[in-house]
Amino acid sequence: MLVPDKAVFLPGLDAVGFWEIGTVFFLAVSGYVLFNNFEKHLSLGYRIMKLMILVGLLTSLGIFLGRWVFWGAILLMTLGQLILHLWYFPKNGINGLTAEPRKEYLALIEKMKGK
Repeated sequence: MLVPDKAVFLPGLDAVGFWEIGTVFFLAVSGYVLFNNFEKHLSLGYRIMKLMILVGLLTSLGIFLGRWVFWGAILLMTLGQLILHLWYFPKNGINGLTAEPRKEYLALIEKMKGK
């Protein structure tokens, strides 16, 4: 069996299943399509690699630490994205849905990366 029924390190908890992993993958791809404007400056290969790493890390969390940790991590990431797009970007003059004005958005991203 590729995905165990119980979490490896916390056997009292259920592990994630293929449907949950598939759901997260589908939602992540949907988010990438909807918010494509925010990552146009990155290559497609880099974005796909980032998606695979994200899904791999979340799957590992779900298998080793259980379903609750898996969904908790997704909840925290979702809250972070909402704060970023609904508060931080508009506070800095960037449209949280379209990443416009583009020059200011790219400058803010560089600033956030410490460059």
